[in-house]
Amino acid sequence: MQMNNSPQAITAVALRWLLLALMTGTLLSLTACGSTKVYTADKTVIYGDSVYNVSNVSVFSTRVDGVISDSETIELKNVDKKAFNDLLDQHDSIFVRQVITFDDKDMVYQATNVDSWSDYNRMAKRFSSANKDLTKFLGDKKKTQLKLK
Repeated sequence: MQMNNSPQAITAVALRWLLLALMTGTLLSLTACGSTKVYTADKTVIYGDSVYNVSNVSVFSTRVDGVISDSETIELKNVDKKAFNDLLDQHDSIFVRQVITFDDKDMVYQATNVDSWSDYNRMAKRFSSANKDLTKFLGDKKKTQLKLK
């Protein structure tokens, strides 16, 4: 078998390989486009009887208030056992309010009278768990709804 090594034959083979490479590249780039997903669904948090749309929330924060009297409220977020028990020695019970804030909208998570460290600690653990769930939910682009317990 004789090979044709003329310049026209070599150019035709090179052109075929170039076209094959371009078609392969085009097909590969099109398949990559199909795997890109954009999630635009609204994100909502359900707690109790309320539904909160948190799709456009830029600041999410928490606070724990201890209401001592009509005019006195203290921050209890990082209070330890000794400091809490000292407060209980001064007051029979403390009204504790745990709040999650989405931008400037408050969601009261729990609010109750507490008369022992163990009750407060139980509340704090539940609140911490809810905050972890909420943080994970807000960071997940695929999930659209969270029902807090």
